[in-house]
Amino acid sequence: MIMRPQGPTFWLLDGRTGWRTAHIDGVSVSAVAGIRLASDPAGPLALTAADGSLGGITLPQGMALDAQGTLYLLDPESLQVRRFDPAVQRFRPLPTVGGHGVEARQFREATNIAVAGGDLYVADRGNRRVQVFDLRTLALRHVWGPWDAAGRPVAADAAEAWEPVDVTAHADHVYILDRRYGRVYRHRPGRDALQAVIDAPQAAGRWTRVAVDRDGRIYLLDPAIPRLEIYDGQGRRVGQVSDAGDVRHRFDPPPLRLDHRGRFCLPQSLARPCDRRTPQRPPPPEAPLALCASEADGGLLFDRRGNPVRVDPAEPPGPKLYMTGGVWISEALDSQIYRCQWHRIALELARLPAGTRVVISTYTDEEPRSAAEVRALPDHLWDTRYALAGEMQPHPLSDEDAADGPATRFEDVLVQSREGQYLWLKLELFGDGYTTPALRAIRVHYPRASYLAYLPAVYAADDESRWFLERFLSIFQVEWDRLEERIEEIARYFDPAAVPEGEFLAYLARWLALPLEGDWDGEQQRRLLVAAPQFYPRRGTPGGLRDYLRIYLQNLTGLSPEAQRGYPQIVEGFRERRSLMLSAEHLADLGHGVPLWGPGVVGRLQLDVFAREGEVRLVSTGDPERDLFHEYAHRFRVFVPAAWVRTGTDERLVRRALDAEKPAHTRYDLCLVEPRFRVGVQSTVGLDTIIGAYPVARLACPHEEDVPPSRPPRHRLGYDTVLAGRPAGGVQLHLAPGTRVGMDTMLT
Repeated sequence: MIMRPQGPTFWLLDGRTGWRTAHIDGVSVSAVAGIRLASDPAGPLALTAADGSLGGITLPQGMALDAQGTLYLLDPESLQVRRFDPAVQRFRPLPTVGGHGVEARQFREATNIAVAGGDLYVADRGNRRVQVFDLRTLALRHVWGPWDAAGRPVAADAAEAWEPVDVTAHADHVYILDRRYGRVYRHRPGRDALQAVIDAPQAAGRWTRVAVDRDGRIYLLDPAIPRLEIYDGQGRRVGQVSDAGDVRHRFDPPPLRLDHRGRFCLPQSLARPCDRRTPQRPPPPEAPLALCASEADGGLLFDRRGNPVRVDPAEPPGPKLYMTGGVWISEALDSQIYRCQWHRIALELARLPAGTRVVISTYTDEEPRSAAEVRALPDHLWDTRYALAGEMQPHPLSDEDAADGPATRFEDVLVQSREGQYLWLKLELFGDGYTTPALRAIRVHYPRASYLAYLPAVYAADDESRWFLERFLSIFQVEWDRLEERIEEIARYFDPAAVPEGEFLAYLARWLALPLEGDWDGEQQRRLLVAAPQFYPRRGTPGGLRDYLRIYLQNLTGLSPEAQRGYPQIVEGFRERRSLMLSAEHLADLGHGVPLWGPGVVGRLQLDVFAREGEVRLVSTGDPERDLFHEYAHRFRVFVPAAWVRTGTDERLVRRALDAEKPAHTRYDLCLVEPRFRVGVQSTVGLDTIIGAYPVARLACPHEEDVPPSRPPRHRLGYDTVLAGRPAGGVQLHLAPGTRVGMDTMLT
């Protein structure tokens, strides 16, 4: 009796269901990136790359960014720490920090730096210590080490001294790697003690780098293998990887990358005197100097020490990034059907750049085989042998993506192997070393439902004739199968969470009369579509408009609606200006918090009533007796934190959302709220009052470009900046010019 499987008759191999990998050679397999060529072990994307960026998942070693977007460099030759000065567009050394030596503030073998909470951390392997400096005053705050395993002070050259070789910052914490004892410490700025997070004696002397992803997982590099050993935030080991591409999606793309000659591009957004921030599109690993080559962004070129450099357009390309060839073999796929004729293989390719190829081969058998046996099979036993090559021109059925090349490409391959219950799939990937193909999913269909069954039996009487006719008819059958699958799966094109990105997603949005932003990616567009059923029933109401705007702000800032707390706030005019109309029956309301109003609310010119020069407005329409109602009726204000809307482009995005969803007869005012509290001006808790950090005035800051028009003025004397005078009475301390407290002066 033939045993047939229940349910869908196909095997789905992808990052969610598992790739069922039996053997790989020169190939990397991950849940997000899929199957692609592995990074070249000697190239810049290797874990042991010379720049110390762990294959491009973090900033290069010796670089750090503070909360204001200022870049710091550790000069590997002079052992000085340099800070970028936007006023002169150059790097300047921090005074009294760095230099060769064993004294405080000096280093002997500084390996890396990190910035967190306004403090600069320097790991000095030579002196076996970590020094922490206050970036505002350059005062030396902490010196940890040298000490032994128990924390007792020892000499720097003692055999039992710890070995701090790396530091990294994440979420207002700094992680310190002690290579000597295989430990990782965590420190929160403002505290004195270090907290031991990982204590692995078996790793003593092996780890050289530490990194932390956006979810708090800790990655430790063992360069001898090489591999990254992964621990969670509580210090429990959760896995390991040998290729940076397998975990690159867990890290925020670094805004700076070194090329093979040790040069980097400081993007214009990080070089501005004011409002520095990381670029929206960081440079890809394949093109580390892309931001400097961009006409739109521009940037400054520096070498590893912070010296300005130039790039010769005719210089040859650097070392290869990826392997030029690799093989992936699946585990045995069981059809549970005796002598099953497997049908076809559907491939979903995320990338197939020009100069790359993918070769698909299959092998079938009635008996299961081990992975070693399958690897040892000679080439002539592998069938199908279908090759896909990258095209010089974009695929006609795909969209062009500037960052990743052509969009998803689908291919169907007929299984040419003979009958067999088990099938093994082999993929051979080839590239030029600078690009790689990538497969996102594979679907293997079985058994073959051939159109030969609809022909008279005489056509299948001879085995060779049957085999030829099945393959010949499959040319037409594959096209019809695609149509049938699309009909069966048509419901997913109406589901915002399942509709494919690109034209189908845009079509569904047009069908729902929901405008999408052209520069949004698929995930951002899908987020708005998924939320549409929540706010569509309440269109035209403050609640519906607020939910709609929250999705826009989420796409703009990355903050979920829950993380946005009480914002955005919408206040309707009639609620904001609930004024008192004086009459006999309302005189009792005086003194109960109901405000009076006067002609200054509208500013209509009325002789002997309101005619003050500079405040009056020429209004010749309407009824003066009802001005109050006309002024605040059908009007509302929207309060949004100014930190979420940082550019004029961002404000135009928010205004497009408001214009699309507000009732047509209404008008609004967009109020960008700065973190201030000013009595009588900005003091309504929950609307325009945000508790923030101490403001830093930049009186000499030049005019910023692309400023949101609705943002209140910044650094304006008399508005948000007050110059305080000397304190009255008491003892006053006067320091001579050039005196620096905490550096060359001590108060006793």
